[in-house]
Amino acid sequence: MTKERLSSKVAITTLLPLLLCVLAGCGGGGPGTSTSNNGGSSNGGGSTLPPGSELLYVGDNAGVIHGFAVDPNSGKLTALATVAVTNPAAAGDVRLLGDLGGKILYATQAVTGSPNVASFLVDQTTGALTPNAGSPTLSVAPGKLAPGGPDLYVIPDPSANSAQLFSFHIDPFTAALSPDQTFALPGVPNNLGTVRSSTSLWLGIAFEGGPGGEIVGVAPDSTTGVIGLVPGPATSTGGDNPQGIAITPDEKFMIVANQTTNNLAVFPVDVTTGLQAPVSGSPFASGLQPGPVAIAPPILPGASKSGKFVFVGNTGDDSLSAYSIDSTGSLTPVTGSPIPLGANAQPSSIAVDPGGKFVYVGIATKQIVGFALDASTGALTPITGSPFSVGATTSDMVFVP
Repeated sequence: MTKERLSSKVAITTLLPLLLCVLAGCGGGGPGTSTSNNGGSSNGGGSTLPPGSELLYVGDNAGVIHGFAVDPNSGKLTALATVAVTNPAAAGDVRLLGDLGGKILYATQAVTGSPNVASFLVDQTTGALTPNAGSPTLSVAPGKLAPGGPDLYVIPDPSANSAQLFSFHIDPFTAALSPDQTFALPGVPNNLGTVRSSTSLWLGIAFEGGPGGEIVGVAPDSTTGVIGLVPGPATSTGGDNPQGIAITPDEKFMIVANQTTNNLAVFPVDVTTGLQAPVSGSPFASGLQPGPVAIAPPILPGASKSGKFVFVGNTGDDSLSAYSIDSTGSLTPVTGSPIPLGANAQPSSIAVDPGGKFVYVGIATKQIVGFALDASTGALTPITGSPFSVGATTSDMVFVP
């Protein structure tokens, strides 16, 4: 990765506030949006939101992104507009990633034969999404995304059964995406996580190997930017079928949910050396078939303080587990955990609001379950009005801070 490409991240951060106003019409709904028909109140994505509102975006299994405004006091969700990722006629799971600058939302749609990777400008006054021109097309159905400075990294959707990693360069002036590199992986990836410094990047790729769950490190060369495997053997996850991955906000620990063996592995991680030996007590017991993982509070990377709580959605027993995480990476169940989410919930995603006050869980019954988070104990209390209707089966969700 050249110094010029690394410096483009600065350009993105400094120029996008102006671009957002110019390209999105300074508060207009933008092209490609349509009024949501979700249950409950809706401002249609075109009206100025109440002061302090946070923005939550939910991807469904039919190629559509649903926007919600979050009341910063109550945690109540108000439906905004919906927008198709690229092809409204093609159904496919939507995966999302929010830019840390709060100006861009990236999305993939698990379809082939049409544009399936996209970026959107986020109007923070209305929540409206404006599609960037020139959405790229992958030859395989894309899946989960991870940030990488001036690049965006994408793995294939599980349906593609493809052992590859794709990178896209982010235009420093428009945030539009263009294909960059394709890298062959040693196994079909289930998930990925990134650890960054000002000059380096390390990606952990989780997959099911011969002896069980494994993680390999991938990094772009600091001079050429060419992606390559980090030297050394793959790291065992201490279980089978690794799914959810979360990096603590200070980027000191990686947490991996092993779905088949019902446990969570925790590893110290460093941008230059990758994963270290698992922390004492790892793997830790979870509920049945753990999937999505999230950490609260969601402090921005580089902060000196780690997250305090870890949340895991258990697809096998329709519950949400909560843990406290200490400075050594050890996990301790929060009192009252796990929390039932309802019959056939099968949680697919978890998002914690930027203020660290609320936790939301996307469930299979086309709803979002919301909780108020006790910042001292990690206890969760249902939000008034929860669960909130999405009107479609959720596949992913993310806040754009």
